[in-house]
Amino acid sequence: MTRPRAVRPGRATSVVVDVVLAAAGVRRRRAWRPRRVRASGRRRHAWPAFALVAACGDGGTAPSVEPPGPPSGPCTVAARCRARLPLPRGGFLPHYSTHPLGEGAHAAVVQGTVVVHGTDRNADDYFERVVEAARLAALLESTVVAAPHFQTQDDGPRFDEPHWTSSGWKRGDPSQGSAPALSSYAALDAVVLRLTDKSRFPNLSRLVVTGHSAGGQVAHRYAAGSALEDALSGYAVRYVVANPSTYLYPTPVRELSPENFRAPPAPSCPDYDAWHYGLQNLNPYMRRTGAELARRRLLRRHVVVLLGEEDTGTASLDQSCGAAVQGANRLQRGLALVRVLSHEFAGHVHEVATVPDVGHSSSAMYQSAQGRAALFAWPGATSGEPTGNRTQDLRIKSPLLYQLSYRLAGNITWGRGRPAPAPVHEH
Repeated sequence: MTRPRAVRPGRATSVVVDVVLAAAGVRRRRAWRPRRVRASGRRRHAWPAFALVAACGDGGTAPSVEPPGPPSGPCTVAARCRARLPLPRGGFLPHYSTHPLGEGAHAAVVQGTVVVHGTDRNADDYFERVVEAARLAALLESTVVAAPHFQTQDDGPRFDEPHWTSSGWKRGDPSQGSAPALSSYAALDAVVLRLTDKSRFPNLSRLVVTGHSAGGQVAHRYAAGSALEDALSGYAVRYVVANPSTYLYPTPVRELSPENFRAPPAPSCPDYDAWHYGLQNLNPYMRRTGAELARRRLLRRHVVVLLGEEDTGTASLDQSCGAAVQGANRLQRGLALVRVLSHEFAGHVHEVATVPDVGHSSSAMYQSAQGRAALFAWPGATSGEPTGNRTQDLRIKSPLLYQLSYRLAGNITWGRGRPAPAPVHEH
């Protein structure tokens, strides 16, 4: 006996279902799916595209592509959230964002978080890690996350996209390639400016610039060099600097040993205070600010130094002379910076938050309770995170605190009698 063939519901069946549901007062929602496009020989999902800027100039310029977003909710999968941001001197900066930066009015958004990738330039990974942190904090719907991609030649940038050397994007140096030369910090300015566009984000009043590892290096230098915070009115701004290899010092003084605060002997390390370890021999972007203004900015800006308590290894650690005088490892260097600032500048507003059982892992740092507090907790705000969660303010001038933090920075288990976790090194 022949088995009857199953009949797939066709358009007529679908219409009947719609009529029945309409009679019952129910509207059927159709699933939204991204269209498939071919790029570089591969099939991938992509947003429906639209042009932000028309082609112009000699020979024309490729238009910017912004993700308009699905019917509801922020974009959270990096492969679907890639876009290009027009830059002030021409060209475009690739980035990932939960909300299109050049389209629509996002009234539900109250915070903008810009995350800078690490030395692997994996902006897509960093985007998704911070998106997950926002979800864990129950703040995904009210937060726009943007992750710029600072490309090198190895990333295959398009002709109208700037690229930098592998060290140049970290230091704010000018870009290379056919696109107009631009400091990576100026490109970061362009991203922050989009978040302050009231026609797009009318209720956004909090800004966070953050980075882990090499991205943390960028965030700390950017806090000293960018003029945007001074020009903004009505915004609370914070810089979350997570596990960087080195810091920018606003003074030639270093902590050479516990409570031994002085400048290193010049012959032993002649360039320890040069940019980007210090404020000598500045690059073009920083010369516009000048050493004295950069010093004042860094001291008065709200910087959270976010440290993994197990980040005591030396993998991919800058071990040049200028870096070595900052400490033996990332944990020690972060603690030493704040101790030096406390010794030299009583009014600075750097603070330290440490994350137990975490080494050099951006996902573990950002998604920890301490990381979420650093990113999303604001005094008086309803954020789902306690303000100041485990934040340790090291501005107290206590010799015992100096000795304790210095000694603990060199211990794998922090003297708590628990085994050290498996090493994780995640850029």
